[in-house]
Amino acid sequence: MDVTNEAGDAPDALRLPSAAELLATTRHAPAGATDSADADPDRELLPCGREPEGVLEHVAEGGLDEHERSCPECQAVLRDHSVLDQVTREWAELPVPVPDDLGARVMRLVRAELHTGRLLPLGEPDEQLTLTETAAARTLRTAVDAEPGVQARSCRIRPYENRAGAAVPGPVTVRLSVGVPYGEPIHALAERLRERVRRAASERLGLEVAKVDVDVVGLEPAAGNREASR
Repeated sequence: MDVTNEAGDAPDALRLPSAAELLATTRHAPAGATDSADADPDRELLPCGREPEGVLEHVAEGGLDEHERSCPECQAVLRDHSVLDQVTREWAELPVPVPDDLGARVMRLVRAELHTGRLLPLGEPDEQLTLTETAAARTLRTAVDAEPGVQARSCRIRPYENRAGAAVPGPVTVRLSVGVPYGEPIHALAERLRERVRRAASERLGLEVAKVDVDVVGLEPAAGNREASR
């Protein structure tokens, strides 16, 4: 469509302003005025058209303009900010009571974190699911203690490692230290303990066990002998 007149010039209604005209318009625009076409609909403005953040920035820089010094809305923003600032300062100066056993609590948490043992990967390699050795060992010791007369002393779990030496999901190795009843056939008892460990690891933890080493570190009187000696 031809938008020029007979002389080849564009009509005034369709003529684009020159750069000089745009610059002159910008320079003579009133302070704080905004173009409705460029206004951000999510930006909160005061009834006078100013932004609260802009007013606070000006007062922080020590330079309120004439409008902000006389505008009731701008002055209200400054008063509210002053009250909030004063309350924040007062709260920051309030004494905070410190429990007498705070140091002991912190150290208990630190020791708990330090003694979680190694992390045992579970599931598939890309699942990023792990179980602490301490939690797994507690479960396995409970299963061992269920054997009559047996007391689990310690339980260490070594995760499966790839060729690079990194722990990855796979069958783990368990090493138990136990006290067993005196007179109990140790070989048969150790086999029952191995079976308890494998079953608990599989059913409760989702761990496959490749090997269970049992160290007998104590012989306890049998339950019948203990009753007879009382």
